[in-house]
Amino acid sequence: MELDLEFVIYGLIIILALIPLYIYRKAIYKKFYKTGNIKNFLRDIDAYLSVHHPKIKFDYSHILKKVELEEKDIRIKETLIVEELVRQYANQDYELSTQKSIDKDKLWSSYDQNSKLLKDNKFPIDWNQRKEAAWMRDENRCNRCGIKMKLLDSHALLAKQMRNGGGFNLENIVILCNDCTRVIKSANLERTAKDLNILDNLMRRVSN
Repeated sequence: MELDLEFVIYGLIIILALIPLYIYRKAIYKKFYKTGNIKNFLRDIDAYLSVHHPKIKFDYSHILKKVELEEKDIRIKETLIVEELVRQYANQDYELSTQKSIDKDKLWSSYDQNSKLLKDNKFPIDWNQRKEAAWMRDENRCNRCGIKMKLLDSHALLAKQMRNGGGFNLENIVILCNDCTRVIKSANLERTAKDLNILDNLMRRVSN
């Protein structure tokens, strides 16, 4: 009888402990599983990307179906969407190519002379001036993704490398943002994608 009574007592304790969980189950669910409208999140993200990265073609068609089936928590859904969009950003096809020229009246006296490839492969003394001219030509935007950036935050790359006969003429100078520069130079896109500025910027829009 003592053993049976002990089981009864333990059983009552367990039942009493479960009653509050049952009563407040909705509040507990909301605490651990935040709900929301994923379509509103997608509209917000799309608006942001259209303004800040207009040259990247993002595909939303299969993302929503995937997260709707796999996850219930809105925060996890939004995080998965962000990770997929960053993956698309990193894998966007892009090749460095010749750019448009600028008006000759905007060039300086030593431009032609310093545009030629130097024997020691050093950059010309007016390289910073060339970078700024290319940055202004591209209206302060990255050639790959289209984000607007400050001159100090931009990177200038050669479309045709010096070893292949490329020079320092403005048509051969391509302006990229930090993220795009890292992407096109990356030997491991999956690893690089986890450390891009675009990931941080999009994650700030995920529900708290």
